[in-house]
Order: sequence, then C-alpha cells, then structure tokens
Amino acid sequence: MTSRLPAIRQRATDALRRNADVIYRHQGVFTLSSHEWPCRFSVRDPQKLKADEVAKLRMFADSRNLAYTDLRQLKVHPDDTVPFPGATLPWDDGVLEVLEWSQASDFTGQRVGTCVLRRP
Repeated sequence: MTSRLPAIRQRATDALRRNADVIYRHQGVFTLSSHEWPCRFSVRDPQKLKADEVAKLRMFADSRNLAYTDLRQLKVHPDDTVPFPGATLPWDDGVLEVLEWSQASDFTGQRVGTCVLRRP
C-alpha cells in the first residue's frame, strides 16, 4: 500500500485542482508584519461542520479561552502557500486570524487551518 500512496496522493491533488473554483471560492492576501501570503481558500463556519469537527473546535476554543462559534476552518489551494499562524485577512466585517495548522493529510497532502474571526 505504501508504494501506491504517491500515486493516490497525486490523483487526489489533481481532483482538488480540477475542482478548485468550487472548493476554494475566495481569494485574498493574508498578512503578518511585512510578510504576505496571497492565496485561494475556503472558510467553513462551525455551524456547517460535522459533529466530530465541532467537538474538536469546542476543545480547541476551551483551551484558548475563545468562543467556538468564533472559530473557522481554513483550507488553502494546494498550489498556494499556507499563511503562517498569526497572519490575518479582512473577513466578514472582522478579521480572520490563523491560529494553527493540522498535520498534512496523508491522502491529499492538505492541512486544515484553525482560525478565529475577530469582530470589533
């Protein structure tokens, strides 16, 4: 199975690229100090996540003294560089801040970012 993994990963990445306009519907530039990460991305609200994903966000929020309803999942196009934790982007009448990234999926190579939406 291990020898097939690169081929499987490539097929999954190719599928993500073919469907990029649907999967990564947004474009923007995350910034942190003088650094910039232009990218195509998707953002998911916790109300649109599965129960197990919400449970993970709740635990994460509790550990950081945040409201889980302010957290968002971020996925970046496979050809773009993921923004460094702390990077921000204007979003939905507030600012989206990257908090951390998951380990890369062994299937797609994608990482899922956990962000907080900070509103004034």
